[in-house]
Amino acid sequence: MRPLILLTLLTASAGAQSLGFSKARDSARADFDRSKEELSKVQAEIGKEKEPLNRELSQLEEKLRQLQDQYAPLTRDLDAAELNYSNLKNQIKLATDENSYLTNILDEYTKGFESKVHISEMQIYREDLDKAKMAAENDKTPLKDRFLTQVGLLKASITRLGEIIGGTIFAGKAVDSQGFVLDGKFALVGPMALFSTVDGKSAGIAMPQVGSAMPIVRSITPEINAAISVLANTGKGLLPLDGSLGAAIKDFVTKHSLLDTYKHGGPIMHPLLLVSILVFGTAMERIFFILREKKRRKPKDVLEILDAVEEGNFEKAINVGKKSYDYVARALSHALGHVETNVSDALSLSASLEIKRFKRGFFILDTGMTIAPLLGLLGTVTGMMASFAAIGGDMGAPTAITGGIAEALIATAFGLVIAMTGLVPFNYLNNMVEDAEHELEVAASKLELIMEKNKKHEEQLRHMHRLSIANEEDTKGAAAQTGAAALKPANA
Repeated sequence: MRPLILLTLLTASAGAQSLGFSKARDSARADFDRSKEELSKVQAEIGKEKEPLNRELSQLEEKLRQLQDQYAPLTRDLDAAELNYSNLKNQIKLATDENSYLTNILDEYTKGFESKVHISEMQIYREDLDKAKMAAENDKTPLKDRFLTQVGLLKASITRLGEIIGGTIFAGKAVDSQGFVLDGKFALVGPMALFSTVDGKSAGIAMPQVGSAMPIVRSITPEINAAISVLANTGKGLLPLDGSLGAAIKDFVTKHSLLDTYKHGGPIMHPLLLVSILVFGTAMERIFFILREKKRRKPKDVLEILDAVEEGNFEKAINVGKKSYDYVARALSHALGHVETNVSDALSLSASLEIKRFKRGFFILDTGMTIAPLLGLLGTVTGMMASFAAIGGDMGAPTAITGGIAEALIATAFGLVIAMTGLVPFNYLNNMVEDAEHELEVAASKLELIMEKNKKHEEQLRHMHRLSIANEEDTKGAAAQTGAAALKPANA
């Protein structure tokens, strides 16, 4: 029963489901048909609207083609313009580099121009050179103006080359050796610059001098100066041939004699000259004196004195020493005749007296060698003071600054030369004095050894010394009485 009921239920359920699927299918088909109709309508509408749009699109495309045809020449022109612009930039860069290179070369030429021409020519080219230097040093100067000023100097240089070939003459100023400014004419002949005043009184070689913008005129000989005057004023004349391209004449005019050097040393040279005379004069006198004393040495007289002392014959020993020219014999004789306390003291005293004779004038030598460098240093100070005074004062004096420096150097050199040259004879004399001291010491030692053998000899010498002193006093008293007696009649 139950299976039958179940089967019935299943059959009913399947029939109901089959009826539902049919309805759904019909509904979906109806919806599809409606949608299809709507799509057809939409397609029809789109077709109607698409045709004008296609026509508009075709018109726009045609217009685009026309514009492209118009733009193509402009594009080609733009490409050509860009290429030309790039080429122009390269050309500008190349021109700028060339301009910088030329400007640097001209700057170097401007800086070295003054060293390549004679100082006398700067009176002609000074203005052009100053302009070129100012343009090169001023960063605000336009490049064109800077270039033109430098080219102007270059043109002046080229003109100079044309004029100087074969020699040239131009008017200018120079200073003489005294510092006076002279007006005259310059004659450039090869490497030399000659100058002469119009009247021909001052002529010579024009040379540069340190610290002055004007050349200085160095005179040569009267004959050559006269030839220079004729050549500078007329453009014709003869000059001695100098195969060294002017170096020999320049060397001739720059040489100074000892007197010129002395004059350039300034006023301090006078005391230096006095010191040199005292030092060298004293040294020569002392050398001749010591050589003479060495030549007069007679060892035989010394031996004779020692033998006489050993025998006890003191009068003979003293007389031999007094007659001898040997300083050792004189010293021994003087010691034997002046024994007050003992022989050793008498020998020391007599030896010191002889050595004092040898050292006479050594004070002058020592003082001169010490004070000479100090005087030179004083000359250095005064010379530098003169130079600084010239810097702060009249800069128009062309030789003031260099003259002060030269004065300082010359004075110092002379002071050192005096000290160094005086040191050689001074040391030689000291050595000779030491030898003399040694000889006196040896002789005194021998005499002391002889005296020690017999103490009575020393007592006898003291007795002789007292007698000689008494005789001298008696002699002086008699002479005084005689003088008083001679004065009485005159007073009466």
